[in-house]
Amino acid sequence: MHIVGCYKVHNWNKLLQTGRVMYTRYRSDYTPHYRYSYPRYGYGTSYSYDTSPYYDDFYYSYGRRRPYYWEREREMYNNWRRNRPERRPRTPSPDPPPPPPKPEVPKEELVKELHVKGIDLHITENTEKHRTDEYECTKGKIKPAELVLRRGQSFKMTVTFDRPYSKPKNDLQLCFSLGEHPTGSGGTKVQFTIDESGKEKFKPDEWGATWQGSSENNITAMVHVPANCIIGEWNFYVKTISEGKDKDGEKKKLESRNFELDYDITIIFNPWCKEDGVYMATENLLDEYVLNESSAVWTGNHHQPWAKPWNFGQFQDGILEIALHVVRSGFRPDMLKPMSDPVRVSRIIAKMVNSSDDNGVLSGRWDDEYGDGTPPGHWTGSVKILKQWFESGPVRYGQCWVFSGVTTTVCRALGIPCRSVTNFSSAHDTNQTNCIEKYFQPGDDINDSGSDSIWNFHVWNEAWMARPNLQDEFPYGWQVIDATPQERSEGVYTCGPCPVAAVRKGLCRTEFDSAFVFSEVNADEVHWRMLPNGRYELMKVLKDEIGKKISTKTPTGEPFEYPHEADFYQKERYGNENRLDLTLEYKPQEGTEEERESVLNALRTAFKPLPANYVEREKAKLVKFKLEQDSYAMIGGKMDIKVTAKNTGTDVRKIIVAVIAVYPESYTGHHGKILHRKKFDGAILKKGEEKVFKTVLEPKEYMGHLDEQSNVSVVATASVERVGDEDYVYRKEHIVRFRRPDLEVKGPKEATDGEMVTFNVSFTNPLDQPLTGCNISMESIGFKDFDNKPCEKNIDAKGIYEETFEMKALKPKRYAAVYFTFECEEIKNITGMAVIRIHKQP
Repeated sequence: MHIVGCYKVHNWNKLLQTGRVMYTRYRSDYTPHYRYSYPRYGYGTSYSYDTSPYYDDFYYSYGRRRPYYWEREREMYNNWRRNRPERRPRTPSPDPPPPPPKPEVPKEELVKELHVKGIDLHITENTEKHRTDEYECTKGKIKPAELVLRRGQSFKMTVTFDRPYSKPKNDLQLCFSLGEHPTGSGGTKVQFTIDESGKEKFKPDEWGATWQGSSENNITAMVHVPANCIIGEWNFYVKTISEGKDKDGEKKKLESRNFELDYDITIIFNPWCKEDGVYMATENLLDEYVLNESSAVWTGNHHQPWAKPWNFGQFQDGILEIALHVVRSGFRPDMLKPMSDPVRVSRIIAKMVNSSDDNGVLSGRWDDEYGDGTPPGHWTGSVKILKQWFESGPVRYGQCWVFSGVTTTVCRALGIPCRSVTNFSSAHDTNQTNCIEKYFQPGDDINDSGSDSIWNFHVWNEAWMARPNLQDEFPYGWQVIDATPQERSEGVYTCGPCPVAAVRKGLCRTEFDSAFVFSEVNADEVHWRMLPNGRYELMKVLKDEIGKKISTKTPTGEPFEYPHEADFYQKERYGNENRLDLTLEYKPQEGTEEERESVLNALRTAFKPLPANYVEREKAKLVKFKLEQDSYAMIGGKMDIKVTAKNTGTDVRKIIVAVIAVYPESYTGHHGKILHRKKFDGAILKKGEEKVFKTVLEPKEYMGHLDEQSNVSVVATASVERVGDEDYVYRKEHIVRFRRPDLEVKGPKEATDGEMVTFNVSFTNPLDQPLTGCNISMESIGFKDFDNKPCEKNIDAKGIYEETFEMKALKPKRYAAVYFTFECEEIKNITGMAVIRIHKQP
C-alpha cells in the first residue's frame, strides 16, 4: 500500500498499467471513503487528483507547512487503524457450485431411425379387387408375383418395421416414380405421407394414403391411385421420418434410407372407374371388350362373311410388359405425361402396331410373296407376334385382320375397351374426294385407271373412350383406330381415334381422320367411261355398294367356337348368329333422306370436290341384268356362272355383246391376270323377254393362281344399243371366295391343371391331287405352343389327314382355347379350334 497525499493507493502497478487507481480518501471523521479516479500531475504535492465534493482546499492548500505533511497523514492513518472495525479472518471464497445435472433422457426417447423390414402388397386380394388377377405376372408361377393395378382405385398394403410405429414420433412417406428421369412437374414422380387419422377421403385425381390399423411392428394403409395417373411400370419405395431428441435433449429428425421393392407396380386404365377416360357404364360389355381372351375376326366378303377365331391372349405371360413397351416406344422418354390420355395412347398404338415409320410390331405385305417371313393367314393369334417383336424387332408379315388382332390385344392388356370390326366392301379413297372413282375404257371388263379401290373387307378397331375436346357433340363413345398402314395422318401411318357418331353424320372435319373413315363405309362409287376426245361420261353412281355388313363378335364374354362336327352351312349359320351388325352405327339406312344428307355433308367438306356432272341423274335402265354364281364352291371344284338379261321396257332392245370374265383378286380389290373369259353373241329382247348367258370356271383354270384368301372376281358386261345415242354399257361384279376345308378338333371339355390332354385333329383333302409340304402349328392359352411341325407324309387326293396330340395343361383357365393351323403347298390356312376349361388342382 502506498500513501499519496491523503490518498491510499492500493495497487501501484494497476495505476501504472491502466491509469486508473482505487484509492481511499478520508473524511473529516477519519472514516475511509473508497473511490476510483484517474490521477494527474499537479503542484504542491507529489500527486494531485481531480476535484470532487470531498476535496478540502484549505487543508490541501499550497500554504500548508511542508516539512510536516507526513505527521498529519501519519496521525490520520493511525486513527483510522484504531477506529476501524475488527477485521474478520479472511477465508477463501468457495468455488461456485456446479450447475444442477440435466435430467437424463430415457433411452427410448432418444431419436432413432425407424427401419422398414418389408412390404406386403396383398397381391391376391388387390388384383381380385382391381380385376387384374388374370394377368400371368400376378400369379408368381415363373417368377415372383407382381402387382397390377387399375387407376382410380385404392389398394391395400402392410408395412413391417424393426419396432412398433409411433404416430406422434414417426411418419411414413410413400414414393412413386416412373421412367429414367422422373420429375414432379412431368407427373412421373410423387411423394406423400400417410394420413394417420384414417378419416381422409380420397380425391379422384390425387394420390393419397390413409391409415387402416396396426399390430405389433406392422401398419396397414390404403393407397389411392389417381384416375388420371400415367400408365406404366412405377417404381415404388418408402422411407420413414422419425422425430425426437438427441442425447443433448435437442429436437431432431432422422430420415431412414429408402426401402424399395424388387419389382415395379404396373398401373393401367380402369374402364370400371367413372373418373377414368375409358369408363364404360355397361359392365357386362367389359367381360367381352376387356376380359375376353378368345374371340373371332370376320373375313371373306359380304356375300360370304366368315369368322376366323383369334387368340388375343392379353393376360398371357409377358404381354402386358410388351404392350406398355409398344406405347412407350411412341413417346419421348422425358415426355411420358401423354400416356395418361387414352386418346393419345390409342393413336400411338395404331402408329406402333405397324412398322412403316418406326420399328413397330408388324410389317405389311399384300403381294403374296412371303418367303422371308410368315404368311399373314398363318397367324391365329397375337401372342406369338408380340413376343417375336419384343425379342427381335418387326415381324413379317401382316395384313389388316392381323394388325387389328394385335391392336385389340394391346388395348385390352392396357385396360382400354376394344373390339375388332370388319367392314365388307370397304373403300379406300386416295384423293380426298370422299367418293370412290373408277374409270373404264370402252370394252374393258375392269377399271383401267384410278388409284381408289374397294377392298372385299377391311378390319380395323373400335376403342371406347371420352373425347374431352369434343365434349359438346361426342363426349363418350366408340372411336375408330386403324393400325393398317394405308394413308398418312399428320405425316405418319396411323388413323384415329375418330368418333363413330361423327362418321354417321358425315362430319368429315372431326379429328382424327373422319373423312377417310367415312369414305370407307359410306362413299358413293362413281363409274366413268373414258371417251376418245379426253372427256369422261358418267356411267353410273352406286350409292349402296360401299360399307356392308359391318361386323364384330356378339359380346357374350365367352370364346368363339364353331360347333363340333358341324357342316359348312351350320358353321355359317352359327357365325351369323354370333355376328353383331354395326352398319347402322356408321350410317343411316341406305336410301333414306338422312343417309343422303350424311353423304352431302361429306361432299361439302371434301378437299377435292368432284365435277358438277357427278350429281347428274343416271339414265334409266331398260334392260336389267342379274349375275349369279355358286358362292359355296369348295376349292378344287368347278364354279357355275350365269347372267340373266331381261327387257323391262316396252320397246325391243338389242344386246350387242355380252362378256363373262373371271380374275383372281386380292382382298384389297386388285385383280390378277385373267383366269377365264367367255364372249357371247348379242340378242334381241322383246318386251318382258329374258336371255341367259352361262359359263363354267374349271379347277385347272384357277388352281395355283389364287392368293391365300382364295378370292375371284366374276365380272359380267354387256353393251345395249340405244337409238340416237351411244351404246349403253352395263356392268356387274361379284367377289367370290372358294371354301376351304376346316380342321375338326376334338378334345375333352374339361381338364385339371397338370393333366395330360389328348386332341384329335382331322380334315379331308378336297383336291384331286395330293397335298404336299404339309405342317401343322398350334397356339393356345393353356398349353405349350408349337410351330410348323412337319407331317409324316403327304395327304392323298381326296384322302383324310388325322393326327393325335397329347399336351399337358399348364395352368387353370376358365376358357383355354386351342388353335391349330394346317399348311401345305396347295391350300393355305386350314384352321380349327377347341375350347377347354382347365380347373385348379384340388
